[in-house]
Amino acid sequence: MRSDIKPLCDKHPQVEMELVGVEAKMGGSDVQRWLAFRCPMQDCTRLFDRGGYTTISDGSIDPESRNFIGCEHGAMFIESVEGDRLIWRCCMDGCERSRTTDRSFRPTDG
Repeated sequence: MRSDIKPLCDKHPQVEMELVGVEAKMGGSDVQRWLAFRCPMQDCTRLFDRGGYTTISDGSIDPESRNFIGCEHGAMFIESVEGDRLIWRCCMDGCERSRTTDRSFRPTDG
């Protein structure tokens, strides 16, 4: 994953997420630790990492919360907001692909 990205939260697209260390249970009692971006808004538990946007609830990733928009290289993050459109960019090194959706994450024509 690129180190220079500044994802916006998919629940609060006006808010830039912050890089943090995360730990969560990954089945049973196994705990994983990794770097991810987290929304700084109070009571928001949204994260972005190479798997897309998700929520940690009760110390575990909530599989129903996953929001994955991507290309063949990996997950895309919300890079900017232009009116009612979200501009997404691939998070992987060497990939400059982007796409546009509306705020309901439906593709738009640019």
